[in-house]
Amino acid sequence: MYIGIDDTDSREHYCTTYVGTLLQEELEKNYEMDAPKLIRMNPMVKYKTRGNGGVCLRIIEDEKKLSESEIESIKKLVIETVEKFSDFDCENTNPGIVFLSEENYQKNKKTLESYYTSVLYDILKVDDSEKVLNEIGAEYIKYKKGHGIIGSLGAIASKPPFTYELLSYRKSEKWGTEREIDAESIIKMDLETFPFTFNNIDRKKSIITPHTPCPVLYGIRGISREILEKAKNIVNSGEVDKCQIFITNQGTDVHLRFSEIKDIYSDTGVISYGKIVENPKEITGGHVVFKIKDITGEIDCIAYEPTKEFRNIVRKLICGDLVGVYGTVREEPFEINIEKLKIVTLQKIYEKNKSCVCGGTLKAKGLKSGYKCNICGKKLNYDEIELNELKRDLKEGFYEVPPSARRHLSKPLVLYDFNLENIN
Repeated sequence: MYIGIDDTDSREHYCTTYVGTLLQEELEKNYEMDAPKLIRMNPMVKYKTRGNGGVCLRIIEDEKKLSESEIESIKKLVIETVEKFSDFDCENTNPGIVFLSEENYQKNKKTLESYYTSVLYDILKVDDSEKVLNEIGAEYIKYKKGHGIIGSLGAIASKPPFTYELLSYRKSEKWGTEREIDAESIIKMDLETFPFTFNNIDRKKSIITPHTPCPVLYGIRGISREILEKAKNIVNSGEVDKCQIFITNQGTDVHLRFSEIKDIYSDTGVISYGKIVENPKEITGGHVVFKIKDITGEIDCIAYEPTKEFRNIVRKLICGDLVGVYGTVREEPFEINIEKLKIVTLQKIYEKNKSCVCGGTLKAKGLKSGYKCNICGKKLNYDEIELNELKRDLKEGFYEVPPSARRHLSKPLVLYDFNLENIN
């Protein structure tokens, strides 16, 4: 039996993963449970509460099928827990719950796979999700506008690649207070576990603690349960009430797909290659923008001010450079918000060698007259002067924005050597 939950939190209260953790703990007292999942959807959704992530729980029925009374008891528990820990007073919080049987899950894998792709790339309406839910025989509950059913089904429908996240929670009396955690222990944890854990530190500062008054104390992301357990034992905090390790699609780039420029549309994620046709320029706010072109069209690409030093790389690009741009697409202005940049080839730059063999300097006398040495009088036609290639202060390869500017789904370059398809 699959249970999907989403959109219970707000910027001021609660967390959907906390609801999932409470239910996982309660259900595993009586049932065999699969690992819970935390699944992020399209980050461009405007009505998201925080990180646009849904939770999926699964009761394993390999040995024993659930009885009707057990199913009803489980549904009652889920509904009561969601209703207790949802911020219904927030206008933007619109919870949803989805229940899907193992049988209907197995029968509708292709439909679910297609749906998962849709919630990653597009912005769905509640009606879109209801149509799929009815088609696959799922039960669902909508609260208020019911946006939560979109992500609830998305979490159930998810498939590899995956990573892991260990989330630690604090006791309810600590919610809304300043988090008590030893910053030095976080740096130590990163030194001992990176790159098997990632996105822990940015410019020597911890980024594993949220800034909202929610139940979460900290979250550590990694590629195995074992490394997360090691990391947890290094981090020093007396506030921990409970912990849960989630399988997640964070750090996988599943929201991005290759696209020719003519096929790009707003509010989706793309990987597009093209030559730079307008040099980078700084605009109001400290953002840096340039334009790329392929055989189908052209589009602006922007590095926003929060990407900090990454903009220094962007500033060094010039017309003729061939680049791959990874990022999400804004509607207005229509442009790619850069998450990663791949410099494929650099345009060569040349300088005229105006030094004469005699030690003099070759002076230009006009296009027809060419050059003449100011000492020995030697003459060269305009196209005969030697060209020296200038070394550019930039190398071909991948570049990424700093950890604090990354989206949940963005794949850090350190993970490119790991096979994330085997995590399930």
